[in-house]
Amino acid sequence: MAEFSPDFKEQVRSRTEIVGLISESLTLIPAGADYKALCPFHDDHSPSMMVYPDRQTYRCWVCQTGGDAFSWVMNRESVGFREALEMLANRAHIEIPKRSQYEVEQAAQKSDVYEVLKWAEGEYHRTFLHSPEAKDARDYVQGRGFTDDTIEQFRLGYQPREFDWLQRKAATQFDRKLLESAQLISPRKNGTGFTDFFVDRVMFPIHDERARTVAFGGRLIPGHPEFGGKYLNSRESPVFHKSRVLFGLNHARDPIKESVGTIVVEGYTDCIALHQAGVRNAVATLGTALTESHVTRLKAFAPRVTLVYDGDKPGLDAANKAVSTLLAQQIDLRVMTLGEKEDPADFVEKHGGEEFQKVADQAPEAWEFKLQREIQTKGASTVDARERVLTEMLTLLARVPGLAGTAREDLILGRLATRLRLNESSIRSHLKKSRSQERSTRVVRVNTADQEAASEQERPKEERIDFYNRPLSKDDKLESEFLECVLTQPNLMEQARQEIGVGDIQNPHLKLLAQLVYDVSELGEIPTFDRVMLETERNELKGLAIWVTEQARQKGIEKKLLDEKSEDGLPVLFRENLDRLKWRREEMSHRSQLEQQSMTGSSEQDALARLKQVSAFHQKRAAKR
Repeated sequence: MAEFSPDFKEQVRSRTEIVGLISESLTLIPAGADYKALCPFHDDHSPSMMVYPDRQTYRCWVCQTGGDAFSWVMNRESVGFREALEMLANRAHIEIPKRSQYEVEQAAQKSDVYEVLKWAEGEYHRTFLHSPEAKDARDYVQGRGFTDDTIEQFRLGYQPREFDWLQRKAATQFDRKLLESAQLISPRKNGTGFTDFFVDRVMFPIHDERARTVAFGGRLIPGHPEFGGKYLNSRESPVFHKSRVLFGLNHARDPIKESVGTIVVEGYTDCIALHQAGVRNAVATLGTALTESHVTRLKAFAPRVTLVYDGDKPGLDAANKAVSTLLAQQIDLRVMTLGEKEDPADFVEKHGGEEFQKVADQAPEAWEFKLQREIQTKGASTVDARERVLTEMLTLLARVPGLAGTAREDLILGRLATRLRLNESSIRSHLKKSRSQERSTRVVRVNTADQEAASEQERPKEERIDFYNRPLSKDDKLESEFLECVLTQPNLMEQARQEIGVGDIQNPHLKLLAQLVYDVSELGEIPTFDRVMLETERNELKGLAIWVTEQARQKGIEKKLLDEKSEDGLPVLFRENLDRLKWRREEMSHRSQLEQQSMTGSSEQDALARLKQVSAFHQKRAAKR
C-alpha cells in the first residue's frame, strides 16, 4: 500500500490540536500548562493521563499508553494508521491525496462488497420476518427466548431452501462475481454455475466494530435435513478476516468501555442471549479460539478480558489452551467456567444477567486458573507432581512481558510457593533459568509470528515495549540519557553520528528509537521531536519517545545542556555521555577479544602479547576512573 508523504502527515498533524481532539471525548482538567484526565484505556479512578499541548502528545503514566493525535485515534477507534490519518484529515477539512489506480480499485471492490453484504442482510431479515417459508426459523429463534427487539437489534434472518434464491434476488442489481467476492455464493463442484452459500439456515449477520456488515453465520434449523454442518460461517473475503472480527462488537463497544472489561463467549446465540439479559459487554468468536489479533482489538476498548467456557472437559481443555496462548498479552485476562453441560444462554435463563455479571467479575485471573487446572490434572501430593506443575507454570510465566521485578510477580510466586509447598527463593531461581531459555528461543518464535501476521495484516505485529514497569539498569539509563539529550537538543545529532552508532545501543527498545532518530538525520533533516513522531506509525515507539522526553524534562536536561561546555564545544553532560558509551564499547570489544583468544588457544608468544594488552587496558581504565 502506498504511503502518504511526510508533508501531508505534517499538514494533518499541524492542523490537529490535541487538546481539542481529546476533549471531544474526555473531560480535561488543567494541570499547570498541561492537562490531565481519567485514562480511557484502563480502569482509572484518579486522573493518570496527561495531555501536553506544547508537544501535542498524551501519555498515561499507569498503563503506559501514549502518543500523538494519530495514536489517539488509532487507540480510541481501534483502527490502523492510514484510517486514523484519513479520519483526522477529514476532521481538519484537508483534501486527501489521490491514491494509486490499484488502491482505487481495491477500495472500490471493498465498497461494492460492503454494499452487497448490506443488501443481503436486508433480504435475509425481511424474509425471516414476513415469509411463510421462514416459520420454522421463527419458531426456532423464539424457542431460544429471543424477543422481537433482540431480533431487530441483531438483524436475524433466514435464507429459504433454494440453491439459487439469493442469485435470483440479486439478478437485476449485482453481478455474480460480486456475490462470489462477498462469499455469498460459491461455484458448483461440477463446474456448472453457482450455488448459494447459505441454504435453509437462520442467518446471523456479522458486523465489524464500525457496524458494517462483513460476513454471515448460518445455523441449520433443528429437524431440517442436515448438510454442511450445523453452523456455517462465511469464508474470508476482502472485508472479512475471522481471526480479527468478533461477533457483537459493534453493539458491545461502548458498554465494554463503561464496564472496563469484555466477556468473550463461543457462539452467536450465547452472545445474543447475554445482551438480551443486560450483559451488553459480551462478544463471541467465530468458530475459532480467541486470537492475539482479537486481544489487540479488545485492548483498545478496555483492559480486562474474561473468557467464558463450559465446565465440561472439552471446555476446560479449551480454556487451558487459551490461557497458555494469551497470558503473555499485556491484559488482565480472566477465565470463567460454568457448570457441566451449561452454556451462557442456559445460565442467564436460570439466574439472570446480573448474576452472570457478578460471577464474571469474580472470575479468577488466568494464571490462577492455570494453576488450579494443573493441580487438578497432575496432582500436588507427590514431589514429582509438584515439580511437573511448577515446570508448566514457570514456562508460562517466563513468556509474560514486563512481569520480572514487579509486585505482581511477587504475589504469583508467593502463591506458587504456598500451593506447591516449595521454597520461594528456589522457585525464583528456576524462573530465572526458564526466562533464560525463553530468550534463547524468542527470536525464532517472533519471526514465525511476524511471518504469519504479515500474511493477513498490512504489517507485522509489533512487540510491546515492556520495561517501563521495572527498574532501569545502569546501561539502560546511559542509553536513555543519550536519547534524552538528542531529542532535547536535536542539533547534537550531527556530532553523535560521528562518534556513536545505533549498534552501540543495547536495549532493544531504545535501539529502535535510536534507529528512528538516526534515519531522520540521514535524510538530511534535524531529528526534532515532532519530526521523529511523524516518521513512525508505531504507537509503542511514539509512546517511548514521549517517555524519553518526559524523563528529560523531569531531570532538567535542557538547562544542563545550556550550562558548561567541554573543550570541543559540546555540552559537558553530552560529552560525558558520549565518552561513557565509547568506553563501554571499547571495554566490551576488549572482553570479546579475550574470550575469543581463550577459546581458540594461543602460543607462548601470543599469551605474552595478551598480558601486555591486558596491562595496557587496565592502566587506561585506571586513568579513566
